Amino acid sequence: MSETAVVARGIHKSFGAIQALSDVSLDLRPGEIRALVGENGAGKTTLMNILYGMFPPDAGSINVWGRRVGDGWCPRAAIRAGIGMVHQHFSLVPAHTVLENVVMPVLGWSDVFPEWKRHADRVEDLCSQYGFLLKPSWKVGQLSVGQQQQVEILKALYQGVRLLILDEPTAVLTPQESEQLFAFLAVLRAQGKTVVLITHKLYEAQAVSDRITVLRGGCHVATVERDEATPSQIAAMMIKHERQQVSMRAPTCCDSGNPLLTVTDLVVSEAFGQPLVDGVSLEIAGGEILGIAGVAGNGQTELAETLVGLRRPTSGSIRIREQEIAGLGLGSRRRELGLGFIPEDKQVHGLVLQMAVAENLILDMLDNRPFSYRGILQRRAVNATADKLIEDYRIRTPGSDCPARRLSGGNQQKIVLARTLSARPKVIVACQPTRGLDFSSTEYVRDKLVEAADKGVAVLLISSDLDELLGLSHRIAVMYRGKIVGTLDRRSFDLRIIGQMMLAGHTESSGSQTQVVSGDATGEVVRDDFAGTSPDGFEAQGTRPGPV
Repeated sequence: MSETAVVARGIHKSFGAIQALSDVSLDLRPGEIRALVGENGAGKTTLMNILYGMFPPDAGSINVWGRRVGDGWCPRAAIRAGIGMVHQHFSLVPAHTVLENVVMPVLGWSDVFPEWKRHADRVEDLCSQYGFLLKPSWKVGQLSVGQQQQVEILKALYQGVRLLILDEPTAVLTPQESEQLFAFLAVLRAQGKTVVLITHKLYEAQAVSDRITVLRGGCHVATVERDEATPSQIAAMMIKHERQQVSMRAPTCCDSGNPLLTVTDLVVSEAFGQPLVDGVSLEIAGGEILGIAGVAGNGQTELAETLVGLRRPTSGSIRIREQEIAGLGLGSRRRELGLGFIPEDKQVHGLVLQMAVAENLILDMLDNRPFSYRGILQRRAVNATADKLIEDYRIRTPGSDCPARRLSGGNQQKIVLARTLSARPKVIVACQPTRGLDFSSTEYVRDKLVEAADKGVAVLLISSDLDELLGLSHRIAVMYRGKIVGTLDRRSFDLRIIGQMMLAGHTESSGSQTQVVSGDATGEVVRDDFAGTSPDGFEAQGTRPGPV
């Protein structure tokens, strides 16, 4: 076995005026897990995309398994050489089965009638070997995000991967799924395979990797053994100044007597009648941040999508001030009433990646004056507004005409944030607003949400980051199986209680009834009595908590 899996020397890459990589060198060993860390825009994904053959370098050389990469290097060639990459946004066909998604990339013109039974047996063997809870016949569109990620990894394993690149793999996973992923990576390492883990989470880098490579501003800063540097030292390398964690400015008091968003007995059902959101009631006052906690898949995303019009409710009421909006579709009417949305997946629901930054910044207002007149886009007005928003929100872009797809994830999120906040909403639904962002971008987004609340905006913050919820929220409500099972006000925040409700829908108690401490925006503590959920998953009968 070669002493090095990959040797990259002097890699340069530019996208127009943006210097993405400058003289970056990298060595990867067989049988190691390498963490690649750095802020958004540091060049991490670009470097790995070059290694995977998606972009050619402007200058530099790459050797893979002792052989120099030539001009014909592309993803197909990389896959043949044993390199696989799982991007943040999966390349799966939802309507196809696990088997079809895994096998189709390896079929050739001669495989008119594939031996599906042989392929299925091999897929099942791989699932058994690596502990993937998947069946070849399952439709990908019906799988959880964590299972879809396993399908992507399974594709790479099926193609004989020797070097696996994972781009922010835990950004979409629950803590339990992240632990399973790390256990799987340890198995790959024991088999002599190489893993590159692109991550912003320094504790993950410390926990699972053998070496950590730091990029900053497109340059290689350092590569250190895992035990040679503390997280604060690595953070200092990343951002030029030491910061152990992102700071959070606590929210000020809110106007508890002024509910701007009122949701009453909201029910959202899927095609087969199973409720995804089950009788949710809540109120958010002007100037209040209400956090929604819960393990992924318990109705948080469906709640957000229903509030903004991406889903139709089965029953229930949604009001902004006194205006009923439950029957309104997705469109300008909700925005006119003051509803702003920061979506969970900015690249799917927040941006049109092929369009320019300027056009994305006014996407909600393209049909309105002064940006269009009689169906003709008024470029001068569009560009003037875009230039101001780029400056106000510190969006790093070579120009307003640059396609949004060329920007880093943090700058893409700033586009969404600028468009939402510049419309001066009364209510903001923010769904995972800092997922996958670096220190600086995370702090910036959080500050903007608190700043909006300080100006009297009602903010519904849905996040899988409990530290974020604890730092920013006036109150936290926990969702479990589509229900709000309890709430806590800021004075009563208890991570242990929140964790219990997230995992089992109730807190520990001595009897069948569970006391959950909750509070309103004024800090007054209220107690909701309701039956919990037994460990075997069967729900006991009880009294549903009232409005949050």
